Amino acid sequence: MNERLSIFSVAARGTARGAACAGLALLAACGEAPVEGGTVVIGFEGGALDGSEDAVLEAEAEADAGPNAESGTDPALEALAASYLTLPIDELLASMGLARDEATQMMDLPDETIRQLAIARLRRDALDPDEGGAPERLDDGRLSVRFRHLSLDALDDFEFEEVMDSLMEGEVRFPQEVAAFDEKPVEITGYMIPVEWQRREVTEFMLVRDLLACCFGGAPQPDEWIHVSMEEGKGSPYFPFVPVSVEGTLHIEGIDDGSGYAAGCFHLNGTAAREVR
Repeated sequence: MNERLSIFSVAARGTARGAACAGLALLAACGEAPVEGGTVVIGFEGGALDGSEDAVLEAEAEADAGPNAESGTDPALEALAASYLTLPIDELLASMGLARDEATQMMDLPDETIRQLAIARLRRDALDPDEGGAPERLDDGRLSVRFRHLSLDALDDFEFEEVMDSLMEGEVRFPQEVAAFDEKPVEITGYMIPVEWQRREVTEFMLVRDLLACCFGGAPQPDEWIHVSMEEGKGSPYFPFVPVSVEGTLHIEGIDDGSGYAAGCFHLNGTAAREVR
């Protein structure tokens, strides 16, 4: 499994932190040469891949234009998003329970990229608020799953390590409420970190719970991201810094970090991916 995840060969192989750093490095790169291991880093048409050009200019234009009643824009939401463009970075991070320091920061991202990540998180929460409760069953039988439904936070540290070790040996000892999603068709929303491209489509990517937390809260835990492999012929456009809803079949399986430990525990055979609007 880890041989397919070329992201592990891009960074310091052997840690989940290295894998996440490599993925975020792909976001920050633009127009570089192909990376060893088969991954090609390409530019994103319309601006810098890290969102530091068009995405920020678009946010500024929206703030200057003011709320649009016809589109249903929430004036309070847009005012808050506009404030994110000028609020001191440390204050912006603190308002989200994060900090830019040596203990938590994974990458030295430009301030404007941090602002765009914060705005993306704000809009995601507004577009798709979490009402709590069990997963919703959609009309076609799929389950609308949240990352909190996959969380292993109920386990203490010892139990967590034991579950991960067992998973690497091919045995699923997850809590029943999480194990119930194994081999089930689901739909889940997160953020895309591209791993593999074919022509101009993303064929493999990390779907992470929160890009901003990945940058300033440390590497994502095994239950905070999903390795998505799009089915043959069903590649996805690249959606930078916006929430993405992905459909497919979820599998609980160990993703080797290169040294025998689980860097991840979820794999999804993707059939479709779309931006959440």
